[in-house]
Amino acid sequence: MEAIQPFVKQADTHLSQYKALVQAEQATKVSKVYIALAGILFVSFSVLFNVLHVFTTNVIATVVPAIRFLEAAQKGDVESLKVYGFYFALLAAIDVGEDLFYDYILFYNPYWWAQKLVLVGWLIFPQYLGAKTLYHAVAPHFAKLTGAAKAE
Repeated sequence: MEAIQPFVKQADTHLSQYKALVQAEQATKVSKVYIALAGILFVSFSVLFNVLHVFTTNVIATVVPAIRFLEAAQKGDVESLKVYGFYFALLAAIDVGEDLFYDYILFYNPYWWAQKLVLVGWLIFPQYLGAKTLYHAVAPHFAKLTGAAKAE
C-alpha cells in the first residue's frame, strides 16, 4: 500500500481543481481519489458489460458538454457556444441513427457503446478539440448552403 501513496497524493492534488469532487468529498468524507476511481469503474463496468450502458453513455454524452456549454455562455465565448451547439446537433444525429438501426449496430458492432464513449470523449475533451476540428471543417460548407438558400 505504501508503494501507491505517491500516486494517490498526486491524483488527490490534481482532483482538487474540480469543485464537484471537493464538495462530494466534504459531504461523504470519502477521498476524491476513491470517488473518481468508483466513477471510472462504474462507467467501465457499465459500458463494457452492457449493464446500464445506454443510460451511462447518454448521461456522459449530454451532461458534461452541457456544463461546459453553460460555462461558455457565462463567459460570453461565442466560438465555444457555436462548437457546443454543433456537438449537440451531431449527437442528435448519432442518436437518431442509433434509434433507426439499433439492432444492426449491435449485431455487427457489439462494442458500439464503448466506441461511442470514446468518440464523445474525443469530441468534448479540450485536449483533443474534436468538436472544434469538425466544426471548422463543416462550418464553411454549411455557410455556403445557407448563404445560397438566403440568396434564392
